[in-house]
Amino acid sequence: MNWTTVWELVKINILYSNPQALTALKKKQAKNPKANFSAYKSMLKNQIMMSIIFLFIYVFMFVGINFSRYPGYFSFYIALFFVMSTITAFTALYTIFYESNDVKLYVHLPIRASELYLAKLFSSIGMGSLFLMPLLSLYFIAYWQMKGIIIAIPMAMIMFLLTFFSSNVIAIYLNAWVGKIIVRSPRRKLISTLLLFVSTIGAVGLIFFLNATNNSKMMQGADLVDRALVPYFRGFYDVMVQPFGANAFIHFWLPLAILFLMAYGIVTGIMPKYYKEALYTGESKKKSKVNKKGKTKETSQAKSLKRLMLKHHLSTLQDSNLLIQTYLMPLIFVVSFMAPMMNMKNSLTDFLGYDYFGVSFLVGGIIAAMATNSSTFIGVGLSLERDNFTYIKSLPIPLKAFVREKFYFLLLLQISVPLILYIVIGALLGFHYLMILTMALGFILVSVIQGQYMYMRDIKYLTLDWQNLTQLFTRGGSRWLTVSLIFGSLIVGSGLIILVIFLSLATKEALLINSLLFFGLIILLALSQFILTKRFWDRIESLLAS
Repeated sequence: MNWTTVWELVKINILYSNPQALTALKKKQAKNPKANFSAYKSMLKNQIMMSIIFLFIYVFMFVGINFSRYPGYFSFYIALFFVMSTITAFTALYTIFYESNDVKLYVHLPIRASELYLAKLFSSIGMGSLFLMPLLSLYFIAYWQMKGIIIAIPMAMIMFLLTFFSSNVIAIYLNAWVGKIIVRSPRRKLISTLLLFVSTIGAVGLIFFLNATNNSKMMQGADLVDRALVPYFRGFYDVMVQPFGANAFIHFWLPLAILFLMAYGIVTGIMPKYYKEALYTGESKKKSKVNKKGKTKETSQAKSLKRLMLKHHLSTLQDSNLLIQTYLMPLIFVVSFMAPMMNMKNSLTDFLGYDYFGVSFLVGGIIAAMATNSSTFIGVGLSLERDNFTYIKSLPIPLKAFVREKFYFLLLLQISVPLILYIVIGALLGFHYLMILTMALGFILVSVIQGQYMYMRDIKYLTLDWQNLTQLFTRGGSRWLTVSLIFGSLIVGSGLIILVIFLSLATKEALLINSLLFFGLIILLALSQFILTKRFWDRIESLLAS
């Protein structure tokens, strides 16, 4: 084993571990190309900094619980962070092993399969261990409460290393089995995109879930009820209380022995065969493409043009960063307010009856105004066509119809997921069905109006030769526009909501005030649609030609 070679390979492969961070680093380098810049060092610094932050960020939540009395919460937190860390580690491993497409470059070099495998494995550690860092502080606090600080320090380190080992062993097996299936799939790009998207959704969801759990504990105070012990993860508690008891054997020692056998399988089975497996996967993928080429040509002739176009539109959206900007960012604004609202939902629903339907319509519009920006499907949809757009213009199909169809398809995709979630949240909060329906209506109508403006803006700044998606997100002051829309919608919308509620209480005519607000907003939206029709859709051919 040549460790110098391994380290040099780590420098290269660590850049594949976090594509989004690499994009940000490239952007930073482009702004100052003459500066002395090392991409792998910057990536390492970012990962170390994030690990330190994650080590301490949840301490305030852990210190509020005596884990010697609440082992259920102890096992629950371990399970939560362990699962999230394993998913993140698997995502990083998959990106490094299968998305880098660099194995062929090393085949003819004096590099062993084990050296390349270890380098790729080490490169994923920074991302994979990120969500394990809170467990180090959790172990220290819990074991201090159980056995005192002298025992807590070494035991916390040992248990953290064992957790790190367990998480990575499982992630490596997932990568070896599931990763190969994904690579051989004809929908590899789509699955890879969804994998990265789900990983990010899970990370953000974990943060909100922990925040909600912490708020719930604070509301319960001294009446906190322990959770049920989670199998396997309870072993980290049992081994401290009764190291050689039956529970410790079943949930700690036996799983640990199995994991060591799995690690032996990695060293003797998976690692030496890496070159062969990676190259075989690539070749089989090529052959399948060749064999299916004729069949695809025949079947495509039988499909309708509309179905082919819809399939084409979907194929342009397979980017995890775009999915995050479209679906995740808008949900953050809503979910961040959900926990406190859940705690006061009875008083909130009693106060805001169905006669406040104008306020709910406005709330839906505010959410849509924040969510429909230039970094979403609609904001970059036409530019995603790249060279295809020039080809489509040469086809014997109406260009205006193609552009209009693409807009409504992107709009439907963009608003469907958040809309369903908002309706579910409204139902969970116990609002009247009229409030939920008007909120949904406000969200849809404002999304349609503002979506047309963003679509028109994409045509105005149409870019077909982009190299990175962030170029589309930053055109024509898009970042400033997004910030202005978010804060402008919050400030103006909140002020209007307060005014309507004040007038409703002062006049005791909530139904009248909200009706005036509702119909006033409808007229404003109708006027906006009329202007957009005249300035955009009626001039679409000239806008596309310019």
